[in-house]
Amino acid sequence: MGLFSKIIGGSGAGKSALDLLKDAAGAVLSEAEKAAENAKQQAADTAAPRRSEAPAPASGDSWGERMPDEPCQYNYPGSYLQYFDAVLREGFPEYDLRQEAGKDDRSPLFVLYRDGGRKLVVELKSERSSAQAIRRRCQEEGVPYLRFYYDHDGWWNTRSYVERRVRAALGQ
Repeated sequence: MGLFSKIIGGSGAGKSALDLLKDAAGAVLSEAEKAAENAKQQAADTAAPRRSEAPAPASGDSWGERMPDEPCQYNYPGSYLQYFDAVLREGFPEYDLRQEAGKDDRSPLFVLYRDGGRKLVVELKSERSSAQAIRRRCQEEGVPYLRFYYDHDGWWNTRSYVERRVRAALGQ
C-alpha cells in the first residue's frame, strides 16, 4: 500500500497522516544528503591535482591518474622529442640513434642502428593518428617496430617503461 493510500485510508499502523508525511520527508532529505555527499566526493576526486604526494602505482605500467615519481616525458625539462632522444641515447649507447622523418611532422621516427643495419624503429604518434604505413613497412622488412603516443592523457611514457619496451623489442 502506497503512502497516499495510507494517508487517505488511515491504515498507517497507528501513525497520523502528519507523522507519515514527516517520515516520508525525512527519508527524502536523507537520500538527498547522501546524493549531495557523493557528488561532492566525485567533484573532489576529479579536481584533484594529477601529481600527488602519495606514491604512484608501480612504474612500468606508465599510465594512470597520477604522474609517477620518476622521469617521464611530462616532467622532462624539454620537449617530448628531446625526452625520447635522451632516453634512447642514454639507455642504449651501444646503438647509433638517428631521428628520421616519419609519415609527417607529427609522427617522427627514432631509428636504432647497429653494425650497419636498422635494429629498431620507434615511431612517436599522436593519439589522433591511425596511420599504419611505417608499421607495415617495418613488418615487411623484418625490422622490429614500436609506437609511443606522446599526447594521450594519462600515458606518462616513464623512462623505465620506454626502456623496458625497447629492450623487449631488441630481444634483450
